[in-house]
Amino acid sequence: VFSDEIRDAIRGSVFDDPAKGFVSGANNQESSLQFGIVGAIRHDQVNYKAVNNSHKWWAKAPWQAISYASCHDNHTLYDKLRISRPNASLSDIKAMHKLANGIILTSQGIPFLHAGVEMMRTKYGEHNSYNLSDQINQIVWSWKAVHWDIFEFHRSLIQLRKAHPAFRMPTGDMVRKHLTFFTNTDGMVGYKISNHANGDPWKDIIVYYNANTKREHITLEGSWQVAVEGDRIDLFGLKTVSAQFEIKPISMVVLFRT
Repeated sequence: VFSDEIRDAIRGSVFDDPAKGFVSGANNQESSLQFGIVGAIRHDQVNYKAVNNSHKWWAKAPWQAISYASCHDNHTLYDKLRISRPNASLSDIKAMHKLANGIILTSQGIPFLHAGVEMMRTKYGEHNSYNLSDQINQIVWSWKAVHWDIFEFHRSLIQLRKAHPAFRMPTGDMVRKHLTFFTNTDGMVGYKISNHANGDPWKDIIVYYNANTKREHITLEGSWQVAVEGDRIDLFGLKTVSAQFEIKPISMVVLFRT
């Protein structure tokens, strides 16, 4: 089943053009985001009363939920961000765009990417283009060169997900055993995956999503390798960090230890 909960949490309601989501500055989206992160299953740390659309888990296993931020219906992700944040700079739109699918590609469940989203596809504000021309619906391949950083970000995160089965646990029991959330703060959601989940070569993984327009700080126990920090992704680790760690505005981080 397509998880409209995580879609609307990330980008805002598809039925309300100006509505913002987590990545674009909306408040109180953290519980709905957690719902999608665990793949719509039962998880004791999710406050279901605060989840949009559904107020109860509906999947027994995370693979029964399709996680997505955009598809052929409704606005493309780029168009939705532009419409809901008309005064945002291109660099901020790009940051929101990356964070949106960064969440999708590091959540449990089946990740779904709309064709062309990896190059910031636009349908020029059209939300229902089934009967419109190729001028609206075509993928303009030059966007890949124009938005190479977006393409590289998606490509690298797909590699990360394929290399690390902890991001695709097959059962609800496994997710409940290995994935625990940190306490939410406004615009911040973080979680830890522990003890070589699903046979992952990494023993422990920490993921944080910062949708705020300011830097946020987290406290770490012990030393960690940084796999993802903003635009920079390295499956072997960018650097070693400990104690206090700073997360850049509108970005995500993935930390690991073996």
